[in-house]
Amino acid sequence: GVRYDSIDDSGLHITTKAGPRTLAVDCVVVCAGQISETALEAPLRALGVTPFLIGGAHLATELDAKRAIDQGSRLAAEIETARPEK
Repeated sequence: GVRYDSIDDSGLHITTKAGPRTLAVDCVVVCAGQISETALEAPLRALGVTPFLIGGAHLATELDAKRAIDQGSRLAAEIETARPEK
């Protein structure tokens, strides 16, 4: 297994059976909770930015990290041509 220890400017700090490591990452997506958190959607739209809602922000029905990871992976693969839902 992996234990996620912290996130800072150096990257994502984890511990595995082999010991502690720091992964150099540009972005970290946290998938947590079961309540849609869309507080940034309206302010972004007001600025003319149409956000992509994935995972629980799109539909919070049950703890379904597999669905959120799938949506995030598909979006990342198509981000240059993808169109957000309105």
